[in-house]
Amino acid sequence: MITVHAYVHALPAHRDAYLEGLRALQAATRANDPGCLRYEFWASIDDPNAFVCVEEWTDMDALTAHLDAPHHIAGSAALDPYRSRPGEIQIFQSTPIGL
Repeated sequence: MITVHAYVHALPAHRDAYLEGLRALQAATRANDPGCLRYEFWASIDDPNAFVCVEEWTDMDALTAHLDAPHHIAGSAALDPYRSRPGEIQIFQSTPIGL
């Protein structure tokens, strides 16, 4: 499994528009990417304009297909005017384990 942590930041004056764009990207990803196991955004408790997207993918091919998909390219471009800075992306190869 591939896990992605994408740290993204909205311009304070455009937080609502940014959230709308994140919701649209989430919906399009869930509807169109069969290799997507999880695609969720979480807001920071310290900074109301900071978010992390936690993604889980079946494999690297599924993530690559998502990054190249028209809905991702368009959704990401639509967010650009509302970003306060470039996102920080971390990609992990992971294996679930039990406790």
